[in-house]
Formats: sequence, C-alpha cells, structure tokens
Amino acid sequence: MGNYSGEPVITIHHLREVDDAGTKHFEGIFTGGWFEDSEAKEVLKLDGNIRPDWQTGQVGAKTKRKVERWVEELLNNNAVMGNLSIRLDPSTTEYEVERDEEGDYSLTIWAGHFDTAVDSQSRITAILRAARNDLGSFRRDTKFATRIWIADKDLAARVGSDYNTRGDKVNDTAAKFAYQDGPEKRIARALLGDSPHLGIDNIEVLKNTVSASSSKLVAFNTLTQAMENNWHGDPVNASEEALQAKFLVDFWDALVTVRREFGRLGKTERQALRGSSMAGTALSVHGVIAVADAVYRQRLDPSQVLPALAEPVYIGGEALDYFSYENPIWTKIGALVPATDSDGSQRLTLRMSFQTRKSVAEELLRRVGVVEES
Repeated sequence: MGNYSGEPVITIHHLREVDDAGTKHFEGIFTGGWFEDSEAKEVLKLDGNIRPDWQTGQVGAKTKRKVERWVEELLNNNAVMGNLSIRLDPSTTEYEVERDEEGDYSLTIWAGHFDTAVDSQSRITAILRAARNDLGSFRRDTKFATRIWIADKDLAARVGSDYNTRGDKVNDTAAKFAYQDGPEKRIARALLGDSPHLGIDNIEVLKNTVSASSSKLVAFNTLTQAMENNWHGDPVNASEEALQAKFLVDFWDALVTVRREFGRLGKTERQALRGSSMAGTALSVHGVIAVADAVYRQRLDPSQVLPALAEPVYIGGEALDYFSYENPIWTKIGALVPATDSDGSQRLTLRMSFQTRKSVAEELLRRVGVVEES
C-alpha cells in the first residue's frame, strides 16, 4: 500500500473479504459489460492461465466446443456459469484496499491489471464473445459472482492446479441422467423411462460402467452415446421427440422379443453372458440403435427386420449363436481382441473404441439386411 497520485486504473466497490488458501481475497458482483469494458481497456488481460490451450494459443477442439456452447447459452441468456475468478498479482500491481462503515471493501488499482492465471479464462472468453456478437441478444447487465484472488505466481499456480485436479467431477452417466441438454439425450431418457424392458433398475444411472456382478444391461451414458452417434431423427420440437421416443419403445419391445438379452435378466444369467456373448454389451447397444435409426427413417416394421438377429450362423457346419464370441465376425471387425489373464490363459475381450462401435453398427445393419441411408 502507500500514497498514490494521478488517476487510478480502476476502483471496484462493494466487495466482501473471504479467506481461502490461507490468505485474504475479495468477492463481488461483476456484469458482462464490466468484463467486456475491462478487457478492452486492458484492465483485465486473458493470460497466465495454466491450461495448455490458453498458454499456447492453440485452442483444442474440446475447449473450442465448450466455449462455443457457453456463447450460445449466453446469447440465449440462460447459461450456467458458476463463480468466476480473476487474479491480482500483488508483486506486480500497485493497489490499495479500503473498508467502509458497512463492512464493504473498495479495491483501487493504481498500476497493473487483473488476469486469468487462477481460473475462468474459458468462461470469460465466452462472455466476451457473447457481448461482442452481432446478434446483440446478450444482456450486458447480466451479473456474475466473481472472486478476486490476491495471488502471486506461486499461489496462483497452486490454486489453479487444485481447481483443475482436486476432486472428481460428476461422472457422465449421473450428469446426463439428471439433465438432458439435447434431443438425443432426452429421447434416450424417455426410452429408459417408458420401456418396460429398461428403467432405472435395468440401466445404471449413477456410474459410467456396469459392475460385472450386476444384472443391469448398460449404463445410461452408453445409451445416450449410442443415440448421439447413431440416431438421426433430427426432431425440431417436443412433439417430434415424443413420437421418436415412442417408436424406440416399440422397437425395443420387438428387439426383446427376438433377443431377450436386451431386456431384463437375472444376475446369474447376465453374468453368464458376459465374456461369452456380444448381445447386451455396450457395443451391441450402439449397433441396435443404428438399426433402429435405419428402420425408423425407412419406415420399416421392426418385427420383420429384427428376427435375423436370432438366426444362427454356421461355422464349419456347426450352428452358432450370431452374438457368440465364437462367431469369428467379431474378431474380424476388431470388436473382440485376444487378452492374456494373470495365469497365462487366453480369452477374448471387448475393445471399446469409436471404430469398433461403428464397426458393430455396420455389422448389425448388414445382418438384418438394412442398407443405411446417406
């Protein structure tokens, strides 16, 4: 602190003091217009962030999609942004703090600026892009709860690291089951709730994977991924979503009629299938959704198409179940790969990848004789 003369860079009023990381910091309410004006005047600089995307200037596809999604939601004025953070480096910034009679604080910067060394560069970038978008629908007076971290380089690195590495995020299955932000996810949620063969007692809704000892079919994240990757109904409103969900419920009825593995099974029967049959695996769910999509778009009758999945294949004159691990088609397309157990014994194991999900979908379409429309 000290005696300063001249015009301050900025003064911010109505702040509250908080304790964090063993030191004192401040929190206040900042508008979208404040972020835009401060960045334009270089009172706030988007630099110092620990994320590689922002350090190198080469923004990856994941970060780009995240920012673009926030921009779209901000333009609709319904974004979930949470608490934002900006950093004041006391080793390079001249500033002073004053407290008024009501207990609020004012922070004045005489030389220096804020940056994004601690956190929030992606969200602040989205705010700036929304504020400067030609659409003009973003409200500049939108209020954001914001922490001002008083942090030198070492503390900023510590806090930034903890923000990005401490704790576990909510897994995709739990998050998607709680809220569906796209039509495919909403249709998947309706299918889960309306099909007598699925439901939360047959679809895992708290974890991304199904326990080997569980009788459940797959995790909800698998169902939503299968929908996002293979369903092309492109509904434009809630009514169309409901119609497509109803089709899938009926489709699942027809599917379980010919392949009961995609419905409800007891724990002993489900466990016996794992490691011996592709039916009911996450890969096969991707495949049946691809078949459902083709059947829906071509206005076919599922009961006429799906029986092919129950027909055996003949290998060396011996009849095998189509979904059996012994059917060489699954190793041929890479869905099953050899693995060695700790005791040296060999077995086949599922290979989960974008390529194998696509390959299984193409194989099931071939099996039922439905040519996928382009």
